[in-house]
Amino acid sequence: MERSTISQAMLRVSELERIYRDKMYTMMKLENIVQEYILESDGTRYDCNEVVDFNREFELIIELGQEISTIKTNISKANNENYIETKNGKLSLQGTLNRIKYLREQVNNFENILDGVKSSKERKVDAAATSVYYRVKEPNFNKKELKKYLE
Repeated sequence: MERSTISQAMLRVSELERIYRDKMYTMMKLENIVQEYILESDGTRYDCNEVVDFNREFELIIELGQEISTIKTNISKANNENYIETKNGKLSLQGTLNRIKYLREQVNNFENILDGVKSSKERKVDAAATSVYYRVKEPNFNKKELKKYLE
């Protein structure tokens, strides 16, 4: 097996998966797996469609699936065996990828919270001759601190 970087292996998997999907799509079309022809009473035959070599395509799809699986297994192995040093300690590449995914989701959720929470002060009077009061809405957290944290 040839040596490559994780990035190169991911690109190779992407390319193989595209070919795999195209081949499967072709095989799933009924007109590609059914041979249609006209047979005259004198035995003359006229083909109506181009026949796909099912056995050749089948073997190729199986080989592609096995190669994709092998490369993905090697990528997973490399991601779990290689480590990087972070401010929180030593993490595997897979651990780092998991952490980044988690942090991105967190940032997105907290940004939505910041966008959705608004302060307001509404003047209210319940009835004539009663005192005025204000209905106030304020976030129960410090927006500036949360913005700073997200940055």
